[in-house]
Amino acid sequence: MRFVEYVREQGYRRFYGSVDQSVYQSFGCAQPGKAVWHVKDGSFQCTGCREQCETDSPEGFQTSLF
Repeated sequence: MRFVEYVREQGYRRFYGSVDQSVYQSFGCAQPGKAVWHVKDGSFQCTGCREQCETDSPEGFQTSLF
C-alpha cells in the first residue's frame, strides 16, 4: 500500500490551502514544490516524498476560504 493511500484510510483529507515557506524551512525540505499536504483534526501530514513530514502545529498553514 502506498503511503498516501494509508493516510487517506486514516481519515486525512487533502489540504488545499497555502503553506508558508517557513514550514518547509523547519523540515529542511529540499523540494517544497513536490509537497502534497493532508490534514486531519489539526495534524498536517505531507506525502510528497519519502520523508513523510508531519506536524500538529497550524503555524504556516493558511486555509482557503472558498
